[in-house]
Amino acid sequence: MDVTIKCVCPGSPHETDRITLRDKLDFHTATTIRKALAMVDNDDPRSRTAEVLAVLSEFYLLMGVQFWTLVDEGGKNLDVSQSAIRAYLLESPDVDVLIEAADELYNEAILLPLLSRASMSSPPTPTPSQGDDSLTSATTDSPATPPKPSKRSSTTTSRTVGTETTSLSLVGVSNSSQNSRSAA
Repeated sequence: MDVTIKCVCPGSPHETDRITLRDKLDFHTATTIRKALAMVDNDDPRSRTAEVLAVLSEFYLLMGVQFWTLVDEGGKNLDVSQSAIRAYLLESPDVDVLIEAADELYNEAILLPLLSRASMSSPPTPTPSQGDDSLTSATTDSPATPPKPSKRSSTTTSRTVGTETTSLSLVGVSNSSQNSRSAA
């Protein structure tokens, strides 16, 4: 992908520069970017996200720039290197234009594997939908105390061989026992 920015060459010999970003990041490059994100050492939840995104943007440019039209004062082509990217592009007033293009190209390849790993490591927690208080209010399906035996009815029943009485345990799982009082 080609991105045009205002000239950032030393001495500004022309009006614009063309920066070519790799269409796709290879395994090594993508892994390097993911590892850089893991190295962010910030335990402040308010600033950690912003810092992770800044590292992501920086590495998209450091690892994603393939070609450019930057030249030195004498008009000789400048080689693309991480130190040159830091010196010219990361200091450019148009750096946001480059970052936006790089985000569009690389976010899916970098972030989806991280998100899928995170979703596998922590099970999803239900969240109530608007107006749904079922997750915040007590439920009657699994009482905190065992149910009291009901009063005898006027109808007589007889126990047959192989029949068991079941009752709810404290965790809401049905346990079988010969005596409902012993299961509670």
